[in-house]
Amino acid sequence: MDELDEVFKVVADYFGILSEPSRLKILHAICQEEKSVNQIVELVGLSQTNVSRHLNHLHKARVVARRKERTTVLYNVSDPVLVDLCRMACNRIAAGIEEKQPLKEGLMDLMPSAPGTVDSSVQS
Repeated sequence: MDELDEVFKVVADYFGILSEPSRLKILHAICQEEKSVNQIVELVGLSQTNVSRHLNHLHKARVVARRKERTTVLYNVSDPVLVDLCRMACNRIAAGIEEKQPLKEGLMDLMPSAPGTVDSSVQS
């Protein structure tokens, strides 16, 4: 097992990216199309400072990419596997929520179904 210690550490760090709700909001905001920091701020309701801090963290982790268009920096998800993981987790959690219908609907709105994800009508 010792030979896998480094792999487990890297995987834990990778999943650690998802441990912050603000980063999930940001990823959701840019998972389908690139956006500027100002657009992300408007969508997620966080301060520009917080959004920039999280975007820098996501960029260092190679989860998001950025490009400059004149004076605007645009961000997009560069790791589609992470988006798929988020969708699967939200769909799985939403599928298990029966008694809290507004929460379930909110989760389903967060992550639209994609090929290979759990259908919202499937109950576990």
